[in-house]
Amino acid sequence: MEKNKVKVNIAGVDYALTTEETPEYTAMLAAEIDDKMKELRAVNPFISTNQAAVLIALDYANSAKKAEQSADNLRAQIKDYLEDASQSKSERDFYKREIDRLKTEQKAGAAQINLFSSEKEPDSAK
Repeated sequence: MEKNKVKVNIAGVDYALTTEETPEYTAMLAAEIDDKMKELRAVNPFISTNQAAVLIALDYANSAKKAEQSADNLRAQIKDYLEDASQSKSERDFYKREIDRLKTEQKAGAAQINLFSSEKEPDSAK
């Protein structure tokens, strides 16, 4: 993938980044981090830039971990649903075969009844 060089400013410090992401996306991320830094420093003006950066990194790491766990849970649910669907399909196929077998038996039974019925008709005609 193509490497892009992007200049961003976070907390008053310029950074020259090389990334595979688009410049627009990278600038958007940098602006988001910069906004969070400003918010955090507005709440606590005595916090250092490094401390703010670490707290924001922890917040993002927490969010990423929770998203990963959520994705893992969704994958497990999807796996369960697929297994249930596969089992249901197998059961459906079994019952279709059973219906076909019963229809065949019913036709054979009906044919036997018709044979017996046609044999009795001449007697009733007498």
